[in-house]
Amino acid sequence: MSFHPKKGFKLVTIVSFIIIVSIVLTMLISIHSSYSVSRQSLVNNYMSGNYDRAMDLSAATGNLLVRIQKSVDSMATIWQRNEGIDPMLLNDLYATHSEYFESLSIVRKDTILMETAPSNKKELQVGKSIDSPISRSLIKLKESKMTDPFVGKTGNLLILVSSPLYDKNNNYYGYIAGTIYLHSSNILQLILEQNVESDGSYVFAVDSKGNVIFHPDPTMIGKNIASNEAVWKVIAGLNGSIEYEDNDGKQFYAGYAYNMGSGWGIVSQTPAEIVNGPLNNLLQSSALQSLPLLFITLAAGWLLTYLVVRPLHMLAEYSNRMLKEWSIDDLPPVRSATYEIKLLYSSLRTTARQMQKYIRKLRTETALDGLTGLANRRNFDATLEAWCLAKEPFSMIMLDIDHFKLVNDTYGHPVGDQVIQFLAATMRNVSREGDLCFRYGGEELGILLRGANKERAYFVAERLRHMVSNTPSPSGECITISLGIVDFPEQGLLPEELIIRADEALYISKREGRNRTTVYTEPVAAIELPEQQ
Repeated sequence: MSFHPKKGFKLVTIVSFIIIVSIVLTMLISIHSSYSVSRQSLVNNYMSGNYDRAMDLSAATGNLLVRIQKSVDSMATIWQRNEGIDPMLLNDLYATHSEYFESLSIVRKDTILMETAPSNKKELQVGKSIDSPISRSLIKLKESKMTDPFVGKTGNLLILVSSPLYDKNNNYYGYIAGTIYLHSSNILQLILEQNVESDGSYVFAVDSKGNVIFHPDPTMIGKNIASNEAVWKVIAGLNGSIEYEDNDGKQFYAGYAYNMGSGWGIVSQTPAEIVNGPLNNLLQSSALQSLPLLFITLAAGWLLTYLVVRPLHMLAEYSNRMLKEWSIDDLPPVRSATYEIKLLYSSLRTTARQMQKYIRKLRTETALDGLTGLANRRNFDATLEAWCLAKEPFSMIMLDIDHFKLVNDTYGHPVGDQVIQFLAATMRNVSREGDLCFRYGGEELGILLRGANKERAYFVAERLRHMVSNTPSPSGECITISLGIVDFPEQGLLPEELIIRADEALYISKREGRNRTTVYTEPVAAIELPEQQ
């Protein structure tokens, strides 16, 4: 029966609500857009500035390192021209280049230290061997070289800038090297330290392996931070800018530049909180300025929402009760002048009635196994429990297809499914009205026989076994089954007891050669009853 409600007003008032929501959303979008644009602009400025600073410092550092290397090469030229450098001249050269070096040393090719300046360095003793991996590698290389940072005998982190020494006959003598202490004040640090900003921005430098060679925090010097995203990009030879999170979870806007000559990388970065502070102030200011209009809009929106939503709320509450109680008798009257709500009321009442029909159908379908059409496990469990509670005599047959895995392996799972369907159909043929044929799981099935004793159950089981073993299955071959029987209440009063004992009887049939029926006894044994045809 169709229901035609009296037409009421359409949702004209709801348009007002939509307008209010639109205003609120517009305000929020405007604030968000302003915040996003401002943030992106600031981030881009910081990242661009840091990139430019890193590139400039990379170029300046590269030029400085070239000058330092050339100064050592010029000392080697002086040594070759004079066939040596006396201590006074070496001290003069050190004094001239003290802004670069912590010390100057001349090492013979047999690693013996021949001269050093200044002479007061206790760790550098003239005439002693400097037999270290670094020294041996420089002697073997016989070329100008700036070493990677390493820890010297004094525990200081340092680098050596060296140049080979040859006499006038071009015979290799050894090398001259200048020592740069990375923890000490030097011209390299002076260049990089100038770029520590008051806003928290700072610069650090790493060698080709990601070891820190300069950092505003002295405790960081010498640490390997190659896993830092900006660092592994720069030591890979890349230049650019990035927003990233360091190993301590802090956000940075960084620019990085690679110096090809030295293999060093320069990173200039700004903590993200430096940018977030002004942005948060901007967001708070925008929100405060919008509050009066927002409160007015929300008040009007709340009033309209209450007037429109209250009937809908009543219908929703009914729908919720209907899902819980499956009842449509208490659908409350809804007073509303809105046409759409009245139409919804009518549709809900009609839909509820249709749902009752569908639910009843669904309950029937969910009680059956999808493959065989027999009762499924849930249906079996419920029926077995109900029969046990009713304390009416019944018997249960549990059965299993023998060597079913071989059927699946030989003919495939589709044929295996057809074999199970074939067995299910045969079970229906041997059972009576009121019995329950069920699929317990996989290839294990069973029959609950209402009012039957074990003799009746044995007769049904044997009849089923003979029919199956003498009728070709969908595989083209006859299959066999093994069966186990229990009797209620003799073999158990609880469903769990009956299932366990039926399984025990079934497994006895399996163990004693399959293709047989076993009735559970105390103890379990295969009993011999007259075979029924």
